[in-house]
Amino acid sequence: MSAANISISGLLLGLLLIAPSMLIIWRFRLGFNKQLLISVLRMLIQLSFVAVYLKYIFLLDHVLVNLAYILAMVLFAAHSGIRNSSLRLKKLLLPTFLSMLLPTMLTLLYFNWAIVQIDNIFQADILIPIAGLMLGNTLKSNIVALKSFFNMARKEEKTYLFLLANGASKQEAARPFLKEAIRTAMAPNLATMATIGLVSLPGVMTGQILGGSDPVLAVKYQIMVMVIIFFNSLLSNVLQLLFAIRQGFNKSDQLDKSLLTPE
Repeated sequence: MSAANISISGLLLGLLLIAPSMLIIWRFRLGFNKQLLISVLRMLIQLSFVAVYLKYIFLLDHVLVNLAYILAMVLFAAHSGIRNSSLRLKKLLLPTFLSMLLPTMLTLLYFNWAIVQIDNIFQADILIPIAGLMLGNTLKSNIVALKSFFNMARKEEKTYLFLLANGASKQEAARPFLKEAIRTAMAPNLATMATIGLVSLPGVMTGQILGGSDPVLAVKYQIMVMVIIFFNSLLSNVLQLLFAIRQGFNKSDQLDKSLLTPE
């Protein structure tokens, strides 16, 4: 069995659902119809480009091209993560980029070598989609972690300074912020794993079943995807916040408020 095709007319009929959505937004004066239209337009343009160039990337399947594509994905994710965390790019872009790149490459290569056990661990049609799944979820948790960390550092600054004054190192004084930020960021991942298959059928499993895969194989992939997403997000959050402790405080170990955008 192969996936049912969606025709152009089917796509247009699906997009018609935007109209009643806009009506609801207008009726309740929610005020984001313009944002909705821009978001839908961007989605259509971006995914159309993705469909075209992924087709050629998969056909070419060259290791350098595949790695360059992943580097670009990580760079965009790091940039978006900092912007959406209401922080300034200058000092945090490189640390955030590295904290996403290193776990992603480690997890990807382990997935292809040890779990899927394919001959070419840089195979485009596995490497790039799995990277996209991991980065999308890691980006969301990284935004939560960064926001939580710097919000706590700002609100609990007196406690932090008190700990410093009593002999704690910067790392020791900031550890409560790090722990709470990681707990907050990882809570949705834990909740998703605990309820998966009961509350909803997850995306990877649904996609594979629609594409004609055996449900048992689809479940195997979904289990592995959930595990690698959790591992990748956790490792990325830890690295990101360790970098944040290093870069987010000045030489006097005080919070560098130049990193924070106005509330």
